[in-house]
Amino acid sequence: MPINIPQSVFDKYYDVIDSTFDIFGVTCQLVSINKVEEIIYSPNNNIPEVNSINANRRVNGTHDRGTKTIKEAEVLTDIKLKVYWDTKQWIGATDSIKIPDSAIQTIGFMSDLPTVLRAKALIVHKDIKDYKEMRFERVGEHIPLGLKQNRYFACFWKRI
Repeated sequence: MPINIPQSVFDKYYDVIDSTFDIFGVTCQLVSINKVEEIIYSPNNNIPEVNSINANRRVNGTHDRGTKTIKEAEVLTDIKLKVYWDTKQWIGATDSIKIPDSAIQTIGFMSDLPTVLRAKALIVHKDIKDYKEMRFERVGEHIPLGLKQNRYFACFWKRI
């Protein structure tokens, strides 16, 4: 016989756990990489001799279209996560992962998971970043958490 749990129980559970993000959560920054295309023009040879859209196709034209370079630019996105530094608090979460030294566990909302998975790195504790920037990269796959395992996730990170 299946047990029916009222939705109000789940709602109360989610309210309590959500409030822990306001109490214990830390504002972190996700580091993503955007590729920016830059075209560098030569100021002396930037105007075609013949006033045409396709002047660069002329054989005798010396029109310089410039050099194209692609630069990587870091984009920082703020995110609120619960960060656990002490491995004794989370070492029993999984048996299959090998935990590196100076590793952390973060817990966040499942709605933020796609952004976390796209990120290259994580800067922990934005408020103390001016004193010492602590960068981490994600290790392994995320773990769904919670009663229905559809609202929260955990990730492990190692120090870069």
